[in-house]
Amino acid sequence: MVTGVKKPNGDIKISYEAPLGAVAYLIHYADANETDPHNARYMGYSETIEFTLAAADIPVGATTGDKIPFWVQAYGVLAPSGTTNVEKAAALHDADVEGSAWSTPVVEVTI
Repeated sequence: MVTGVKKPNGDIKISYEAPLGAVAYLIHYADANETDPHNARYMGYSETIEFTLAAADIPVGATTGDKIPFWVQAYGVLAPSGTTNVEKAAALHDADVEGSAWSTPVVEVTI
């Protein structure tokens, strides 16, 4: 199960359950009001059961009342390289390792 909330400072915080053996999470998110996971063109990375999308990183064009969709994928390995969350997300995404299925249902946080 994945849940999310908009914080008073404009950041979006999502939380999710840790499947057995998971040590890293690839967070996929998309432009406002998108429903097709194939269009989730942004990624984040976390080694905890929480991820915060900074208000400054919310996709351009999103306005009050829009919903930002998130999907979470769990991995049994840490990102092989990278210093920022975006670099780590890309490295894990491109690594030759298999993650879990994407979370369902889609979590949509209203901004």
